[in-house]
Amino acid sequence: MVEMRFEIRFAAADLASASVVATASNEVEQQAELVAFARYAAQIAVLLGPDRAFALVRGLAALKDAGRQDVAALVEARGLRVLPEGESLVADTALRAVATFLTPAGGPRMYFRLKPHKLPPVADASVVVLVDALLRRRPGDETFARRLIDTAALIGRVGMAGELRPENEFDVSLAAADVAWRRSAGHELRAVWAGERCPRCGSDKEGTGFEPRLWPSDDAAIHNCLRCGAGLWLRESNPPRLLDEDVWAAMEEMRDELERAAPDEAEAGSDDGAGSLLAELKRVFAENQWPYAEVRGAPVLLSELSGDGGSWAFYAQAAEDKGLVLLYSICPVRAPKARRPEVAELLTRANYGLAAGNFELDLEDGEVRYKTVVQLHGQGLDGITLKRVVRANGTAMATYLPAIRAVIDGESAHAAAGRLDGV
Repeated sequence: MVEMRFEIRFAAADLASASVVATASNEVEQQAELVAFARYAAQIAVLLGPDRAFALVRGLAALKDAGRQDVAALVEARGLRVLPEGESLVADTALRAVATFLTPAGGPRMYFRLKPHKLPPVADASVVVLVDALLRRRPGDETFARRLIDTAALIGRVGMAGELRPENEFDVSLAAADVAWRRSAGHELRAVWAGERCPRCGSDKEGTGFEPRLWPSDDAAIHNCLRCGAGLWLRESNPPRLLDEDVWAAMEEMRDELERAAPDEAEAGSDDGAGSLLAELKRVFAENQWPYAEVRGAPVLLSELSGDGGSWAFYAQAAEDKGLVLLYSICPVRAPKARRPEVAELLTRANYGLAAGNFELDLEDGEVRYKTVVQLHGQGLDGITLKRVVRANGTAMATYLPAIRAVIDGESAHAAAGRLDGV
């Protein structure tokens, strides 16, 4: 059994540190670090939700082909200074994670526990601090650095595509570490094989062969039968067992997806069609130097806006068939269930006086957003018009955000709306 423990601590306004404890050594320890880090990053992103995790996954995805200095730049961008491991820090906030790699007869298992369950405001920054700390542990090992940074970038890419979910955190973390490990020199994985044949097709290692997959253990391994494609679970001194077909298929699908080279920014969306509304939207974003990310399979660009009350996710959706561009500012805080009726009253009062857009509340999950619409009339997308509407969209969210926060925190809608009269 291999176990990894992470503790990320924060103090004052700009100090952070991280400690890492492992029960393994050598390559097994490195593999465990990659998988455990990937699971930590994936779970933080899932718990934050797509809107709050946007800046995090975008930053991780941007590490594609990056180096140690780029990770340091991410830390600096957060306004943090990371202390060397072992240097004392009296923490105001701490996050702790335990990852245990189990090898039962039925197949590989990973037990993962994160504390606290309710994430503090520094949760997203903890992922960046952990990457930096893991790199510091091996200052001269550039192979490990490349593997860790690639793992982080792959998690970011999955997050940007909106494909991180509670049920696939294990598959994503294992696949990301496996792909990152194989991309670098000396990627061979130790095979555990007792000489038996594949239980499904009868092939042996002298025949078509078997390909090992990353699994941090000295006495167990995952293999792929190159003849029939079965997933094999191997433990020393035990006959091979077939992994559940559905589980194996999910793991391999995620691995294959991550193995495909990510398209360059210049090539992203090249199949949109030169005259499509989405292509026009990208052009205007580029002209205004607005950073954005795409959502795979959807005509949507993700970005971020900010105001006096903080920053929030922003996205633009091209409705080609209707000739519309829909713009949304997503409130950075969600309304808890008990406060949604009061928040709904506040937004209704606000909407009565708004002419260019409207607030919306999702009664299922408490998401609040502000929507504006740009309608095309047989012409291309005008960059000046879109810039004006985007600015107005952000201004509306910035203006009403303090009142929304106040009502979520317990103030009545009537009182909060009263302060907005004349805005």
